[in-house]
Formats: sequence, structure tokens, C-alpha cells
Amino acid sequence: MILTAKQINEIAQELLAGMKVFINRETLEIRTILDWDTMYGDTELWDEELEKIEQEWASYVVLQKMESREAFSIMEDFIEEVKDLKMQQDLIKILNRKSPFGNFKAEVESSDYRQNWFDFRQRKYEEYVREQLENENIELE
Repeated sequence: MILTAKQINEIAQELLAGMKVFINRETLEIRTILDWDTMYGDTELWDEELEKIEQEWASYVVLQKMESREAFSIMEDFIEEVKDLKMQQDLIKILNRKSPFGNFKAEVESSDYRQNWFDFRQRKYEEYVREQLENENIELE
């Protein structure tokens, strides 16, 4: 059994949405739960799902969103993709100020580079997922 490119894309989307992804090593079944380590709210529903995973699956892999430094690096790499020099300079300034994640998001999402950013970040997250799965010896398409 192998994980497909479509599944890797879906896993990356789940991680970007604040979910934690569990993959059954034997069947490659995928389940997601809210990553309550980074989110707030009622965890009762997610606790039940986690308990089911732990009881029903003999062995599984857990994937979580990138660490802040890795996500910051993606923003830095994206700046190199931006052709508009003023926009590049603005983004560099943002990364060097307080609250770089929120300010970067606000700047990019209100610009002509919005879709480019979403596509770039998705590709980087897919690379991240592939690397994590390869480290876990999960076979990929």
C-alpha cells in the first residue's frame, strides 16, 4: 500500500487547517482530529476520536503542523518568488517586526500575490508531509 499524491495534498490541507493527522501504519487509513495543543475549545469530541485510534490501531504515525521556525522559513522563501520589489521590501520589513505571521498573512492576502502564496505554502506543506512520511518509512506515490 502507498499514499497517493492526492492523499498527501489532503493531509497538508488538514495540517494547515489546524488539525493533527493520524495514519494507520498497516492500512494507511487517515483520521484527523483538532490539534488542541494549538487550538482552544471543547476537546471532548476529539478525545473520543483519539481514544478510538489508540484502541483500534496497533501502530500509527502522527503528523502535526510545522514548527514556527519552519513556517517562518516558508514566508522568507516566498519573498524570493515575489517579482514586485516594493512588495518584497514590505514583506521583509513585516518579517522583521512584531507579529510577523499575522502581518504577513494580512499583507499577502490583500495583494495580487494571494493565490501565489496559497499555492506556494501548499506545495511547501506537501514537501513537509512527504519528508515526515519518508522518515516514518511510509511508502509514497
